[in-house]
Amino acid sequence: MFDNLKPDAAQPSARHLAQMRLAVRKAGIPAQYADLMAEAGVTSATAEATAQGLAQLHEMTQPFVSSGRLDQAAMLRITRHALKAGAAITGEDSAARTQAIATAAGEETQVIMAAAEPPGRVYPSQFDVAGLIVPARADSRHAMPSRAESMADGLLARMQAGHIPTHGRQYAAMRLDEMAHLSNGGNYATRRTGTMMVAGAMSTDDFRFALAIASNKVLLNAYEASESQIKKASRQVSAPDFRPINTVRVSGGVELGKVNEGGEFTAGVINDAGEAFAVETYGKIFGLTRQALVNDDLGSFDQSSRLFGQGAALTEARLFAGLLEKNGGAGPALSDGRTLFHADHGNRPTAGGALSIETLSAARVAMRRQKGLSGEAIQVQPALLIVPPELETVAQKLVAEITAASVDDVNPFTDTLSVLVDAHLTSATRWYLAAQPGRPDGLQHAYLDGITGPQVFTRDGFEIDGTQFKVRLDFGCGFVDHRAWYMNPGA
Repeated sequence: MFDNLKPDAAQPSARHLAQMRLAVRKAGIPAQYADLMAEAGVTSATAEATAQGLAQLHEMTQPFVSSGRLDQAAMLRITRHALKAGAAITGEDSAARTQAIATAAGEETQVIMAAAEPPGRVYPSQFDVAGLIVPARADSRHAMPSRAESMADGLLARMQAGHIPTHGRQYAAMRLDEMAHLSNGGNYATRRTGTMMVAGAMSTDDFRFALAIASNKVLLNAYEASESQIKKASRQVSAPDFRPINTVRVSGGVELGKVNEGGEFTAGVINDAGEAFAVETYGKIFGLTRQALVNDDLGSFDQSSRLFGQGAALTEARLFAGLLEKNGGAGPALSDGRTLFHADHGNRPTAGGALSIETLSAARVAMRRQKGLSGEAIQVQPALLIVPPELETVAQKLVAEITAASVDDVNPFTDTLSVLVDAHLTSATRWYLAAQPGRPDGLQHAYLDGITGPQVFTRDGFEIDGTQFKVRLDFGCGFVDHRAWYMNPGA
């Protein structure tokens, strides 16, 4: 591990080095650690406690050394930092010295690995007391993989095609009941007469959390792959609680008036109007039975995780589509007493028309002509063409690049609109034009406390003999203004 070790201090005596090597051999770690202990001035009285701390360091860092995430220079830095922490412990408390070395090693490893990660990397999950899987903070000092995370990494190698385990390689070939046995400290019947486990094997936190982490990963992958297309036309906002989210639109007084020499600045008039929507809770429970555990059957558990991930995305998609199709396709009622798509809002035609260059052009003009609350032009830029599957081909043709033989044949919508196709739209003729989310605000959605997507909770089953997993989605969506959207009922 430390092939190019060059001690910074003077060469230790042969007797001192022999004492360090004896302690290292008892701890079962590579002999090179003895050189570093001698270099750091570890005494014979503290050698064994120091070596035990280094043994914990060695165990926790080996997966990252094997995967290449920690190199020789990093290991030297971690080990020296840990030895310095151990030397700071005075007295003869061996346990305190061992713990100080292991803690310092873990902290320094986290610092090195965090500095080496690319921006935006998601750190390993942490757990709260209720069993909720929540993302770890990027500045966390405790993002070293736990045994539960390592087990989950091994489980994912069996649940997800192409997943190559790193810190959980040792668990990739392990049976489910063997993991439960290991996690429970061996408190399970090793005889396979009926392969019965004693009470408690299913309740061990490491194994239960490992199942939750793996389930959460599979569920989120399925959720992201099935997300609503309409969601791409919505802006995400924060929701600290379940109370209505009131969005205020401010307008008026935006145009600056001329100020003559010696004249006074005039006050602008601010007009505001707003809509509200709230986050609500959706969820289901599924389980991993004791029989599946004993039979080492991950199939139903894997399938349930995927289905509930897709189900969370389906819930959102239906809510988005349901908003657009309320009131016979006129959309939800707004605070002005009119529906979202209304002649008074200037965002629907007097008569429907099939999707074409002409009807798209009319829709674009209508959006461009939208006025703010004080009657000012706001320059809405159409960007998204939202259609049901029946209009997908027509929509793609309308925005496709065409080599024109004449000026009259030039496609005006090439590279200006993106097509979003959503199968949850029930009308085969109705189509929509929308601005990019927030330009201006139209459709918004929110998750409670900013936790995007579904969350996984776990507990020991009582009604079922096994472990239960609860999938919960705290989500809400709503329109906050009519100006960013246009609807044509088609023909």
